Amino acid sequence: MNRSANWVRHWLSFCMALTMACSAHAQTWVASTGTVDESSLLTYHFSDSAAFVRGNMPGKVVLRFNILPVDELLVSVTQACCEGRALWVRFLDNGDGAQVLVNVKRYNVITGKTTTILSFDSNDYPPQPAFQDATPNKGLGPLVNFSFAQGPFNGSTNEGGDSVYYIEATLLRSSVNGTPGLASVSIVRTLAP
Repeated sequence: MNRSANWVRHWLSFCMALTMACSAHAQTWVASTGTVDESSLLTYHFSDSAAFVRGNMPGKVVLRFNILPVDELLVSVTQACCEGRALWVRFLDNGDGAQVLVNVKRYNVITGKTTTILSFDSNDYPPQPAFQDATPNKGLGPLVNFSFAQGPFNGSTNEGGDSVYYIEATLLRSSVNGTPGLASVSIVRTLAP
């Protein structure tokens, strides 16, 4: 199998892993075909549906995924006492030389402003030599609602939302012993117990 076909196979496997994540919380799958940032074309590596930094040298991989207007993402979160949104990430961070950052970005198509609305940092969890799930159990999370720019339009007036959304995942290896990895990302609605 040539390198291009192998890359496509690994990429599709990674997207399937993103799609198939499940949760005890209200679940929204946000998988879409992702893009490897141009700066990461020489540093990314896919293995068994997970993304890694290639080789043993310090490096960085940036991946981006569009978030589509589906399911729970279209339902407003309004009860600050009882519900919120969080990231559920399956990641690998084996210690000081590794870090996985995942951010949900909102780009306002009217103002051109980009903001971060949800964040995950693997350094907030104890390092482990194997993949772990960062189940969002540290509280309810913020009242994040999505305003997808999808119309309807009344002439030239957009009567719908104003934004598009994407996930930006960064894998950082700062020492030769670091092993950052990413297997899946989901946006979940968290509920009070």
